[in-house]
Amino acid sequence: MYIEQIKIKGLKKFKDFNIAFNKNINVLIGENEAGKSTILEAIDIVLNQKVFNSTNNSEKYFNNDIINQYKSNPSIDTLPRIEIELFFNDEEELNSEYFNGLHSSFAPKLKNGITFTYKFDESYRELLENMYDGSYDENFIPTDYYIAEWVTFAGRKYINKKSPIKNVLIDNSIRKNNLFDSYSKRIFNNNIKVTDRQNLSYQFRKKIQNFVNENTQQLNIKEYNFGIDEDKTVLENLLDLKSDGVSIQNKGKGKENLIKTEIALEVECDLILLEEPENHLSYINTRKLINDIQTMCRDAQMIITTHNPLIVSRLNLQNTIWINKEKSHSLNKVDEVAADYFMKTDNLQLLNFILAQKVILVEGNSEYILLPQLVKNSLSYTLEEKNVEILSGGGITYKHYIELSKVVNNSLLVITDNDGDQETVDSIRELNKKNTNIQIQCSVSVNEFTFEVCLFNKNASKLSNISDVKPGTKAEYRDAPTDKNLAYMLKNKTEAALRISEEDVYKEVVVLPEYIQEGIEWLVQQ
Repeated sequence: MYIEQIKIKGLKKFKDFNIAFNKNINVLIGENEAGKSTILEAIDIVLNQKVFNSTNNSEKYFNNDIINQYKSNPSIDTLPRIEIELFFNDEEELNSEYFNGLHSSFAPKLKNGITFTYKFDESYRELLENMYDGSYDENFIPTDYYIAEWVTFAGRKYINKKSPIKNVLIDNSIRKNNLFDSYSKRIFNNNIKVTDRQNLSYQFRKKIQNFVNENTQQLNIKEYNFGIDEDKTVLENLLDLKSDGVSIQNKGKGKENLIKTEIALEVECDLILLEEPENHLSYINTRKLINDIQTMCRDAQMIITTHNPLIVSRLNLQNTIWINKEKSHSLNKVDEVAADYFMKTDNLQLLNFILAQKVILVEGNSEYILLPQLVKNSLSYTLEEKNVEILSGGGITYKHYIELSKVVNNSLLVITDNDGDQETVDSIRELNKKNTNIQIQCSVSVNEFTFEVCLFNKNASKLSNISDVKPGTKAEYRDAPTDKNLAYMLKNKTEAALRISEEDVYKEVVVLPEYIQEGIEWLVQQ
């Protein structure tokens, strides 16, 4: 059994949001504050009845747009509310009488799931109307008169002891408190049978009571006697997870995160919610964590939030869900060959590519080093001002990025070499006819076979002395006569690019070749 989707209305970032999940691995990505953590929190609220099961500062959970709507027209009927629908897949193992019914937004279609609502309790309507006498305080939301309700789609009251999904939330985010105690409790409850838990609890409390009975005399003070606070002797609240006799809390944050995840994968959990697993982990341990997830997450569903491109690529782009502008975008339609390519390479710029609205993909280090300054010199604006991300694709791999761009629907400019091949020029021309948001630019002259040749031809007079640092440079390249300065640039590509970008004589005067300038002008207009 697994979660098919969740609908969120009025909770934090989300005014009206829907996301569908894969059966096994789900990797949630997005900018900071996109709402990735809120999705995990919403699942936890519904399944485990967290947050709203006691009096608390619940006003902070309301969506700002809905609060503003109330402020513009304050009344009981416009008070903010939160509604979360959690949908389970249809499987015989589910108690259909308890979870299946018409009490969902899909009615009259039967669905399995639970609805959580946090709203004004109508039984207090008359009281509140008399209290405010028609003049409501727009800056105050009377959450003291709110009610939290968990109801299954069958219309039955839901309690978390009847959760159909054994689940655990592992929060590794650095901005939150250590939730280790809650984690240990969840692992205990998921992995130990109810009858065994009851017996262990009984034996534990019995031994404590025997201790009190055996030491009554020492525990008496005049007319008073010490007893045991039963609230502090709940067994599951006292348990600690240890490895080699040492609490995993004391093994360092990174090791703790790794062990917690490994345990969750090993025990019988149907659902693992994993918040930023990369925090406090080295590159090697991140790779180890990914391998554990790939090999062990077969029967369980896992929903992961991350900012780590390694996790995104290695766990298959097709399992990625992009949260952007309060909408979810599954990448399950990414070309399989492209997904396989990214899964086999440690691509550390992949997330930047997905999250960027406009991207320039260049072929080599020279273009990557020089392009920002050349754009500024030629077009009087910077790439940052136009919200353009520049990435290095490395040779023919740009074809994989094109397949990804078709799915994420960003604007992509590819700057590549024609390698002196007319067929390459013709092929690129045909590719450009097929895509409106993707443009591939190379020199149309086969004599300008690479970037350095194009750059030199455009700026020959400005680069007339660049080879002086290496007076022994021969005026040839690949056994053909070549201008000495161009020969230097071709034989020392990265060195030449760094000098042009740093030395005053070149830095602010060298400009873009025409084909690149045309491409950038196209991109900024998208």
